[in-house]
Amino acid sequence: MDEQVVPESETLDLTKPAYEFKPNEQHDWRQQGPYCVCKSCELQHAVYVGMGKILVGLDDKGKPIFKPR
Repeated sequence: MDEQVVPESETLDLTKPAYEFKPNEQHDWRQQGPYCVCKSCELQHAVYVGMGKILVGLDDKGKPIFKPR
């Protein structure tokens, strides 16, 4: 049996992304280990803050407030 194998190929236009992440204006920050994590946006995102800081709250604009350990 003669079967032809056709290699798969796909052309992607990376100048037009299929999805664009648009974060909320206000973030609900929580500390998880060395990361400050936002779980209120459509995609969970985080910032590394290290083990030397503790999240103690948020200011009136929703920005995280840290204190040294």
